[in-house]
Amino acid sequence: MRLHRVPPCWTELTLFEIPRDLRGVSGKAPLLDPQLAAFLSTRAAQIAELRGWPPRTLGSVGRGIRILCAVHRPGERVRASTIAQLTHTAVPASHVLEVFEDLEIFLDDRPDALDAWCTEHLASLAPDIRAELDTWVKILRHGTPRGAPRAQATIGTYLRNILPFLTEYAAKYTTLRQVTRDDITNWLAHRPYRAHDATALRSLFRTLKAERLLFANPMRGINGGKPATTIPTSLTTDEVEFVAQAARQDPALRVVVALAGIHALPARRIRSMLLEEVDLPGRRLDPEGLDRPLDNYTAEAITDYLAHRHRRWPNSTNPHLLISRNTATTTATVGTFWMDKLVKELPVGVDRLRQDRILEEALANGADPLHLAHVFSLGTRTSLRYTSAVATSAAEQGPPTP
Repeated sequence: MRLHRVPPCWTELTLFEIPRDLRGVSGKAPLLDPQLAAFLSTRAAQIAELRGWPPRTLGSVGRGIRILCAVHRPGERVRASTIAQLTHTAVPASHVLEVFEDLEIFLDDRPDALDAWCTEHLASLAPDIRAELDTWVKILRHGTPRGAPRAQATIGTYLRNILPFLTEYAAKYTTLRQVTRDDITNWLAHRPYRAHDATALRSLFRTLKAERLLFANPMRGINGGKPATTIPTSLTTDEVEFVAQAARQDPALRVVVALAGIHALPARRIRSMLLEEVDLPGRRLDPEGLDRPLDNYTAEAITDYLAHRHRRWPNSTNPHLLISRNTATTTATVGTFWMDKLVKELPVGVDRLRQDRILEEALANGADPLHLAHVFSLGTRTSLRYTSAVATSAAEQGPPTP
């Protein structure tokens, strides 16, 4: 990321870093750095025009800039933790952060969520065990020449899965080199989700063995079993009618129902869909390069939603199809909380809508896994999971009556 320079000026070197307290600081207080305030105000106006901020938001951001420039001397770095305090003064701190984000005077001291979790939950472990875990987490986060880094959500899941094991054996061991095969086997035997726990432990000990921190891998040869899989089921007639009725009342919900129930897109993909991936004149939908035909129901749902979006947020430049009050003036996607709240009153979630559509396609095409994989961009196991569900349902119903 290229850092932008602020106008040069004489600065007074800081001897001690003292946390700022913005309580009681007014936006009308005398400015310690008027030149910086003018520069930031101009920059905020440019970002506001680019993001489509309403005048009220720009005014609040300007007030936050004046408060910060009233407590920071020329050349003094502005911390993210200080900007976060503006939330208590009804200033949108996230928008002020965007103004400062790539400036040389900005110091991002926001705590890393994963580091904070490790500090809180792993503090009681022996120093050697903690050091071994830190090595594992570091490799997962940054990868190796032969392996790609893992997503932070995956690392968090791994840590939560092995935390009970570490807690149980924390008093017994001072290093993970002391863990035996019998310890792991006995512990996994009583775990409700042993397949997931075994996957996390296998990653941990395999990495430590590769880094020469272990003499032997205690997970070698241990089979954790396969994760339990649910059988996809079709929606009932009452559920379909309820969903259809609810979709008529909310333009955003109608789009979600169309994309999940007709195009079988997962919630993650619906939230991240871009406006440029929707071609209404050409009647095409292009999520992740799939280039699908756009049916009448989905086209009407998107058209109605875009009209609703323009009425409510006419100046928004967010490139995503679905936006909310919080994301309209940013470039972020709507969050999982927004999506969960949207479908909260429905008898089924987005996953069930998607499953119903895939099952419908499987029934219509003779449960062909290759066809499902091609149409919905599914993996081999997922395709077979749906075709098996169709075959099981057909076997339970028996042969057709002549």
